[in-house]
Amino acid sequence: MSIKLVAFDMDGTFLNDQNTYNHQRFGEILRQLRAKNIRVVAASGSQYQRLLDQFSEFNSEMDFVSQNGAAVYSENQPLLIKAMPKDAVTQILNVINQEFSPSDIAEHLVVGLKSAYVDQSISQVAFDLTYQYYNHLQKIPDLATITPQKLQDQITSIGITFQAGVDFKKMMGKLRGKLPDELSSQTSGFNTELISESSVNKASGLRELQRRFNIADDEIMTFGDNENDLTMLKMTPFGYVVDNAEQKIKDQVTHFTESNNDEGVLNVLNQLT
Repeated sequence: MSIKLVAFDMDGTFLNDQNTYNHQRFGEILRQLRAKNIRVVAASGSQYQRLLDQFSEFNSEMDFVSQNGAAVYSENQPLLIKAMPKDAVTQILNVINQEFSPSDIAEHLVVGLKSAYVDQSISQVAFDLTYQYYNHLQKIPDLATITPQKLQDQITSIGITFQAGVDFKKMMGKLRGKLPDELSSQTSGFNTELISESSVNKASGLRELQRRFNIADDEIMTFGDNENDLTMLKMTPFGYVVDNAEQKIKDQVTHFTESNNDEGVLNVLNQLT
């Protein structure tokens, strides 16, 4: 096995339940992997700015697949940006606001390259929760009517989180049935669907890094825990699922490691050093 790139999901995979990681251990492993010319990639549904903050000590040595593959950065430069079509943004915001009752939805947000955006009516509790995943976050009036032009930003994803008490599978099916053809959605955990341009996923983001650095599928190792990780877990013979993942995700891969709270990703990466 000759691995040239490792990529890990963040929430529920690399990060523990306290939303952090073992910085000292990761730093040591990162240094040894980079000494072997192995690229290290954080692949997340959340925004690039959050990843930079989480890896502030290390980000010059890493690549980033953010917003489920809609925004890819290498060597601190954008490598791929896949914005949502402008008309599709309007269509899906109309669906969210017309097809679902306020009691169904805990929160929804619009994510651009510059910032993520929530409606100014958001409760402080919901804002604080969203801020954990999108720490470049702005409140704006009447989120339902925004456009890329109004925001002066490229919109790359829209997130919708359903209330804990609703039938999430039913809500997810209803949402996906209403999506414009240009869009698709993926489950990222926590009752959340992330909507993006239809070609966007974590594997497509990693493909950009593969092309740039001439890396084959069997030279990649990936780690995840949820549906939005499956494309990158399946693109390589070396896709690992953490122990805390749901069984339906475990059933689709052949490699496993310890949970996010037991440093499962670092335990495997340590074997490459």
